[in-house]
Amino acid sequence: MSTKIFLNSVIITLIMTACQVESDQAGTADFSPAAKVLIRDAFAPFKGDTLVDNHVHIIGLGNSSSGIEIHADMQSVIHPFKFTRFNYFLDAAGVEDKTQADEQYIVRLRYQMAGVPVPFQVLTLALDRHYLEDGEVDEAETEIYIPNQYVVDLSQQYAGQILPAVSIHPYRKDAVMALEKWAARGVRVVKWVPNAMGIDPASELCDPFYEAMQRLDMVLLSHAGTEMAIDSQGRQHLGNPLLLRRPLQAGVKVIVAHCAVSGKSIDLDDPQQAKVENFKLFMRLFDDPDYQDLLYADISAMTLLNQIGAPLKVILARPDLHTRLLYGSDYPLPAVSILNNNTALSYLGYLDRDILPALEEIQNRNPLLYNFVLMRSLEHPETGARFSEALFKNQIP
Repeated sequence: MSTKIFLNSVIITLIMTACQVESDQAGTADFSPAAKVLIRDAFAPFKGDTLVDNHVHIIGLGNSSSGIEIHADMQSVIHPFKFTRFNYFLDAAGVEDKTQADEQYIVRLRYQMAGVPVPFQVLTLALDRHYLEDGEVDEAETEIYIPNQYVVDLSQQYAGQILPAVSIHPYRKDAVMALEKWAARGVRVVKWVPNAMGIDPASELCDPFYEAMQRLDMVLLSHAGTEMAIDSQGRQHLGNPLLLRRPLQAGVKVIVAHCAVSGKSIDLDDPQQAKVENFKLFMRLFDDPDYQDLLYADISAMTLLNQIGAPLKVILARPDLHTRLLYGSDYPLPAVSILNNNTALSYLGYLDRDILPALEEIQNRNPLLYNFVLMRSLEHPETGARFSEALFKNQIP
């Protein structure tokens, strides 16, 4: 094992220890007066509205009829990095009994939703397998598989609370057929993680898929930037935001997850092929008038400790873009306290120090609620600008 992998394993083990969640307290009403005021103020403009968290992951171990598949390496201490990385997600989501992981994850999620003081829905994300260019599954590179049928079943079981986003790999031989199937059942969003799934969004192999998406008025929610939650070794270049020009030029509506805040990619417009921050490449697309009615983004994960920086300042300072931004939490990451450091945000000028105790209280009891309150509390360090109220009411285009 390399020194780098060993150190990563140690770091993730520390994260798992730090992100223990008081699962029996989530969604309770016995907050302190200060926390109640913070929650009240965060939701005051939205009375009568139904709000949506547009970025919520589904995790499990396939112990139910879900059909979830987890690569054996992620469940074996022989592969400590993958093992600890996956288990920290389960831990953050409050899964205490792995034999009931699927059920506990959903129970915990819905319990937190019940603690939100206005009608609240979550867009839950399927994740397709890794496919090769010949259309065959690459099982060795498929770490996590979350079936489309499972998220659709959840949306039917909890109608009005859970919304489905399917995941269809465009290299699949039945990709267009699968797209048409789920479109006929009312699904509009397709989720990709190109780095993890082995998708080149600029490949001509995707063209029939894009044509079908545009024809069916379906929306692509794609990760962009470096992928850190799922193994993407050797494929991080597939997270280059500029690769998403191809679906945009095909008339497909695209939502870029996290505003592509992580990592660097080659500037494909630069003859020198210099590496540039992915966020800057994303903003080049976002500011392009040709994509005004096609390109959107969500604000999930922009406050994580390893991603705070210029992107958050830029987005807060650009109210002209807020009509094209969607609220998302990237749950279960809000439950990982070491990645959600409110003190650091305050030190950098994004949060009023006076609200930190109340915010931490909400974070410990209901991470899903906490993330919304956090985003409503953020302010630009220099100007005091905040995310517009309208942003939190924006819907899938």
